[in-house]
Amino acid sequence: MPREQHRQRRKIDARRLAIDIARQAMLQLYRLSVERARRGDYETARRLIEHALEIHRRLRVRKPIPLRRAICPNCHAPLVPGVTARVRLRSRGKHIRITTTCLLCGYMLRIEERKS
Repeated sequence: MPREQHRQRRKIDARRLAIDIARQAMLQLYRLSVERARRGDYETARRLIEHALEIHRRLRVRKPIPLRRAICPNCHAPLVPGVTARVRLRSRGKHIRITTTCLLCGYMLRIEERKS
């Protein structure tokens, strides 16, 4: 294998490792923020989410799927059903509309999915 290809492969492997570590860190910060929100410490929960989003922005890593729908895009609070969020389901023919309302700022996150 030529030297340049070897360097390129090493660079790609290092990037994949960095992405994997970043995703794990974001998920761990999210879990900690949910724990704090359940205890009623919403400000610390928000700060933990802010740190996770900072990792996302700095390393240009996609947010893990649990984070995409579990964070209020307005106030960055973790959306925990019954604690910081209200979840409503509405059936619309072949689709289901999931409406998640943040109880801290009132933002409504609407997602439409196909019935399975």
